[in-house]
Amino acid sequence: MNSNPPGQMQPELAETAAFSQAFEAWEGAACAADFPYAPVLALYQRLGKHFVPEPVTDSLNRVRKDHGPVARAPRLRAFLDCALDKRDGRYDYASYCALELLEFPGHQSVALSPDEVARQRDLALLALLGDLVAFEWHALQGQETRLPQMRPDAALAWKRVQRVLAAMRPSLVRLRWQNDALPGKIDPQEYLDWRQAMLSDEDRTRMALSILPVHVVHDEYMFLRTLQAFEANFAWIAVLLHGAIQALDADDGRALQKLEQANTYLRETARLFPLLGTMQVAAFHDFRRFTEGASAIQSAGYKKVEALCRRPDAERLNSIAYAAVPAVRASVQNGQHTLEDAFAQAKERCCLSAPILDGIEAEMGHFAGQLLRWRQAHLQLARRFLGEKGGTGYTEGVPYLASVKDIPVFQTVVARS
Repeated sequence: MNSNPPGQMQPELAETAAFSQAFEAWEGAACAADFPYAPVLALYQRLGKHFVPEPVTDSLNRVRKDHGPVARAPRLRAFLDCALDKRDGRYDYASYCALELLEFPGHQSVALSPDEVARQRDLALLALLGDLVAFEWHALQGQETRLPQMRPDAALAWKRVQRVLAAMRPSLVRLRWQNDALPGKIDPQEYLDWRQAMLSDEDRTRMALSILPVHVVHDEYMFLRTLQAFEANFAWIAVLLHGAIQALDADDGRALQKLEQANTYLRETARLFPLLGTMQVAAFHDFRRFTEGASAIQSAGYKKVEALCRRPDAERLNSIAYAAVPAVRASVQNGQHTLEDAFAQAKERCCLSAPILDGIEAEMGHFAGQLLRWRQAHLQLARRFLGEKGGTGYTEGVPYLASVKDIPVFQTVVARS
C-alpha cells in the first residue's frame, strides 16, 4: 500500500534510505541468515504496514520469487508472508498477529511434563507481555520512538504497565522472581532487568520480528501483544486438552492433573481483559480503519480448544467462524477425538477410580463455566469499543459474539461456577 497516513505528508525518511541501502547490499549474497530484518522493521514501524510504499514491498516480494533457497528458510518465509499479506490480498488475523513467527506449540508438546509445560508457557508470556511492559515503560520515560501517535497520558500509561504486570503475576511467581515474594506493585525497571536475563536470543528474535502494526498509533502495540498472549494461552491449553484426552484413553489418572492445569491457564487468561480495557477508544478506531480482513473470529487457537472439548454442532461447524480456520475444521470432520467422548468412554470402562472420574467431571464443569465467562467478557469488551457496529474481517461483530456466547462447551457435563 502506498497511500499516506491521514494528515501526514510523505517525508524523505531515513528508514527508507537505510532499507534501500541494506537491501541492495544483501541481495548480492542473498543469505537468509543475514537478511536485513532491522531496516525492514524500522520502516514498517515508522509508517505502518498499510502505508509501506510499493517499491519496498516489491523488493521484498522479489526475495520470495527470485531466491528459492532464501524463501524456503522457515523464519524468513514466515516474516515475508506476514510483511506482504496486504500486498498479496490474504491479510487476516493470523498474519496481522504474526502468529507463525511466534512458533506456538503443537501436538509434539503433549509429551512434556506438567512442569515443562508450565515453564514454557510462562516464558512465552514473559516474552510477549514483558515486551509490552518494555514498550510502555520506555514510552512513559520518553525513550520510545515507535508508534508515536495518540500516546496515552502518564496516568493511563502507568495504569497499563501495572495491569500488564498484574496479568503476568502468576507466571512470575512460578518462575520464582524475587523468590515468590512479589510486592503489591512491581517496579517495572527491576522487572525488566530480571526479564532480560531470562530470555534467550531466540526469544528476543521472535519478539523483534512479530510486531508489524498496520498504523502508527501507540495503542496498537498493546493490542497486538495482548492478542498474541491470548493465542499463546490457547495454544498451551490445547496441548493440555490433547494430553488429557490421551490420558483418558489410556485410563491414566493424570488426565485430572492436565485438566486442572488447563483450568489454571484459562483462569489466568481472563487477566488480559482488564489490560485491553486500558485501550483508548479513539485510538482503537483510528488504527482499526486499516485492519479490515483481520478478526478474532479467525482465531485457530480458540477454535482448537472449543473443538477439543466436544464436536461442534453442524450449524457451528458450517459457520463463518470455522470456515476461517480450515485446518481445525478438517480435523473435526476427520473425526478428531474429543474430551467429552474420551470421558464418556472412560466412565463406561470403569478402570479409573470414582474419585478420579468425579474430579475430572468437576474440572470439565469448571472449564466450561470459565469459557462461558470468557465469552461474556469478550462480548462486553467488544460492546465498549464497537457499540453495535460490525466487526473487522467481514464479520457481524457484537451481534455475532452475542449469538455464540451461550453455546454449550460440553453437552454431557454441566458448566460450573
